[in-house]
Order: sequence, then C-alpha cells, then structure tokens
Amino acid sequence: MVNDQLPLQPTDHETEASSASRFWLDQQDHTGPARGIAPFIENSHSFPVYRNVRSYKASGDGKHDDTDALQLAINDDGNKGNRYRNEVTTRPALVFVPGGIYVLTKKLDMRLNTILVGDPKNRPVFKASADFQGSVMIDGVDFATDGTGGTTNFLVALKNIVIDTTSVKKDKDLTALNWGVAQGCHLTNIDIHMPTESKGHVGITMTQGSTIAVTDVSIVGGAVGIKNGNQQALFKNISFKYCTTALQQVGGFVVVLQGAKVDTCAIGVDTTSAGQLGTVIVLDSSSVNSGPMIKAHDSSNDNGPRNQQIVIENLDYSGKGPVVINKDWKTMLENTKNVGTWIWGNVSPGTYQAGKKLATKRSPELLKDGRFFTMAQPTYADFPADKVVNVKAVKDHPVKGDGETDDSPSLNAILAQNAKDGKLTYFPYGVYILRSTLHVPPNTRI
Repeated sequence: MVNDQLPLQPTDHETEASSASRFWLDQQDHTGPARGIAPFIENSHSFPVYRNVRSYKASGDGKHDDTDALQLAINDDGNKGNRYRNEVTTRPALVFVPGGIYVLTKKLDMRLNTILVGDPKNRPVFKASADFQGSVMIDGVDFATDGTGGTTNFLVALKNIVIDTTSVKKDKDLTALNWGVAQGCHLTNIDIHMPTESKGHVGITMTQGSTIAVTDVSIVGGAVGIKNGNQQALFKNISFKYCTTALQQVGGFVVVLQGAKVDTCAIGVDTTSAGQLGTVIVLDSSSVNSGPMIKAHDSSNDNGPRNQQIVIENLDYSGKGPVVINKDWKTMLENTKNVGTWIWGNVSPGTYQAGKKLATKRSPELLKDGRFFTMAQPTYADFPADKVVNVKAVKDHPVKGDGETDDSPSLNAILAQNAKDGKLTYFPYGVYILRSTLHVPPNTRI
C-alpha cells in the first residue's frame, strides 16, 4: 500500500530547528532565589534542577556528536557525580534543549524524575547518525529499574522534540524511542521521522511497563509506528503516515486508539501476534489511502474465555479493501465508509458475537465535529516572558517551595491576580506546603 514514489524522508524539521528563538522557560531565574530547588538533599543550594544542554557543550549544529553532552546534562547530580541510582527521586531534572540538530551516535538514556523539554516554537531535532551504534536511539526506561518490567519507571517526560532516524539504513533494527514506562510519564508534541519502506525501524516500543496514555504524537515512516505490549494504554490523537504497520500489538490487556489518523499505511492495527490480548478499541478514528484498519486474531474458535475482543466505534475508512481481516487475510468486516459500532468478541459475559453492528448513542454535549471532545496538552509557546509569573518571584507574596513553609496564602493571592490579568503561572520545582485550600480560579493557566 505504500507508494513507491513517496520521498524516503521528510526534511522540514531540519529547517525547523535552524532558526533561533527564545522560549519563556529559558528566560526564568534558574540560578537565583526564584529557581527550582530539591529541598530534601544536602546540596539543595547548588543542585541544578534546571539545566540547559548548551551549558554542557551540546552544540546542536547537526555536525558534531552531542550524545555525551546530552547524557551529561541528564545525569549531572550537581556535585560532580551521577544521578544514576543516586537517590534520583529526590534529585529531579528539567533538561531544556534549545532549537538545533543534535546528532546521536549511540543510545541516550533517560533517568527517573526527568523531563526533557525542547523549545516548542523551534523544536530541537535528535538525529541518529548514519553509523549509529545500537538498537535503541532514546531509552525512556531508566535501567536502574531493571527487573521490574518497567512498572516502577515513574516521572519521565519528553516534550517538544523531533526524533529522526532517516539517516540510518532503513533495514537496520532500530527503535527511535523505547517507552516501556509507568505512571507519571508523558509525551507531548513529539514527532518521529523514519525512512519509508523500512523493514527494521520502529517509532515507539512499549513492550513492558504500565503506561496510562500516549497522546499527540506524529509518526512518519518505519516498519512499525508503535509496537505495544503494555498492560493498558490509551493512544490519543496519534498520526501515522507511511508506516508499514501503524500499531502492532504484541501483548497487553486493553488498548484504546482514539482520534487516530492512519494515512498511507499497509495495516492500521495488527493484533495477530498479541496472544491473549484482552480488548482493542478503535474510537473516533480515520484511515486514508491505507490497507485494512485491523488485522486480527479470530478468537471465535479459541477455547476458554476467547479473549481478544475488537470494538470499532466511529471509524471513517476510505480504503478499497475490507476494514477488518484475520491473519489469513480473510474478511471479518467488509468495506464500509463509516463504521458506527462493530464488535467481534464477547459483547457481554457469555455472549460472543462474530461481528455485530450496533447503534451507539452519544450525548451532543460531549461531541465536537461528531467525535468525543479532546484537546492537546498546551505548550504555552506563544506566551512572552513578561506574561509569565514565577510564583517564587512575586515580591509582595513570598513563596518558598522548601517543604516546610506554608505557601498557601501567597499562592492563592498569586493565582487570583494572574487569572485576572490573563498571565501564565509558573511553578519551578519544589515542595509547596499547603495548610489551607488552594483555590484555582477560572482563566487560570499553570
């Protein structure tokens, strides 16, 4: 299904990262009294919660190897040591990456309690070199949690970043992002670019962990967009383009694909190697110029509970073939331009249906353009620095975030004023004690 004439790789993001900009986050006070602090460590006065990768000699020039500099920025414990297995949950890091092209020649390891954030108006590109060594480009799993299956890999985030593997041979086994993580982790405004017609590149691998949601990610190219075996996962507003398989299920209990767009992909969702997967739900999604939306294991002849339920609700489909097929490419759901509600599996306990169309009523108050309302997490990219208020920099309302002082009176005053003035409220890292209710008024942005 993938057009032979498609370009091997998009290059727009290389130009995106070439122009200079200054995000308000990088203009905050990160060294003085208003900086973020980790209050429960001995060197809290000097520990760099916020770090800019340029301070660690990352060039972002698209020529030099920045792997070691980026890793140092992530690992720095502020005392000439390493955050790895060094009470990292009390040593948080907000790692800022200005616009640029950062060449990686080997794997970049994330740490627990770490946010890697790029400039949303000038997103940095992490680009694998042609001679990249290894099978994973960015590993979101802190290997300090080995042996837990990713279920203790908490508080890791990537925001406003482009990951690019297009310079690597398209048949090399390479995962752009290993994301077998757990609670408190998220991806925001992430693009992944891989060579088209690849037999080896995978955008995101989630074969372990207990992720709650992956949202607002764009994936172009690759053999597989997302390979998922997580216990449960909500994939919301994911765009797949030129992937051979958009979403490959290799296990797990339940997966929801909501607001997905599958464009020029051979297969939308492949569950044929997922074993006793519980339920796959495709909700408010579309498939354009692509093959079957689902290639599924037919559980009707299985023994026992006959797991692997398939539910489609509100799918727009413009392909020429069937919407759902089994592993032998036999039709389970014929070509239908719009699928209202269709179920293959246990409609209710003990009631198995081998393909049943239903009507589902929806409350209009919950809908936008016929779909359940969703909203991307804001980046606040368009706020100038003078419209951002650091809660620790308001003279008349002192805020400490030190884990001891009651900050509630000052924070309530600041939030009320910022909501009135239409300003963004910024909380640098800290532990803010509240001995009375914190009121968040309408028009508040935090």
